[in-house]
Amino acid sequence: MDKKIFVLDLPNKMGQEVEDLFQIKDFQERNNKDGQIYLEIVLSDVSGSQIARIFDNVENLRQRIEKGKVHRVKLQVYQYSNQTGIKILDVEKVENYNVRNFVASGSVAPGKLEEELKAIIKKVENSHLKMLLKRIFIDDEDFLRKFLLAPAAKMNHHDYVGGLAEHTIQIARISELISKMYDIVDRDLLITGALLHDIGKVFELDYTPDIEYTDEGKLLGHLIIGYELVIKKIREVEFMNKFPEELRMKVLHMILSHHGEQQYGSPVKPMFLEAQILHFLDNLDAKADMFKKAFDFRSQSNIRWSEYSKPLGRSIYLGEPEDIE
Repeated sequence: MDKKIFVLDLPNKMGQEVEDLFQIKDFQERNNKDGQIYLEIVLSDVSGSQIARIFDNVENLRQRIEKGKVHRVKLQVYQYSNQTGIKILDVEKVENYNVRNFVASGSVAPGKLEEELKAIIKKVENSHLKMLLKRIFIDDEDFLRKFLLAPAAKMNHHDYVGGLAEHTIQIARISELISKMYDIVDRDLLITGALLHDIGKVFELDYTPDIEYTDEGKLLGHLIIGYELVIKKIREVEFMNKFPEELRMKVLHMILSHHGEQQYGSPVKPMFLEAQILHFLDNLDAKADMFKKAFDFRSQSNIRWSEYSKPLGRSIYLGEPEDIE
């Protein structure tokens, strides 16, 4: 299979015709000095963006373009006034593509995330909770595939392909440590809450390729979507093995309360220890990723303070260069 040509590779293709997949981020109608219409196109992928133009067959090609979607684009790279020009010759929308070529991805491979997720579930001792987790993450292969690809947010934290799984597994890891520190914590319940708290985001967010809210996500939100998904799976488990009523309520409560306060979207506050810990851990991991983003930016710029972070409500002290090497 030929290697993908990325947007930032195009200036190196001077004088060549190129055909590959690119997102058409935006397009605008323009007029040249003679009054003729052409289209100005923003080609994009995970490497960046580049302006391209359609000069010929404008009306026909415009009908084939869907803003924000991935297209197979045939183009010619040329030089004018010591600049790189890109002329689009043909374009056609496509449905199948490697999403990681267009959306930022996490550093952990999906196979590694899947392996760790299954290892965590394997260590759950409560038979009811273990069966529930297996029904969701192991028996339903389609859901597992979507879960491993899903972002955890549109922006702010873990907003990349694989972000949801990374965020979820990190909270499960910390839950394991917390349960060893406090012997009154129900380890299996806390880990189950960690694995299930955000699963509604699988259907709340889409990435085709921009991360956007689905209609279901906008109308219901991931707490309700996750609550309904788990209710359905508990009913499936009950056909095989009666699921205890109190345990059912606790699992569902952890999903609904993990934002902590009604003003942040939770219909109820955490009302038992494991639910309260889950809220703290969810907030901790999200905030830690926001701070990490500030430090990632620091590596690209010689600054000691980040720009103001709206989700954190402050600028972040990054320190001197030697402090973060």
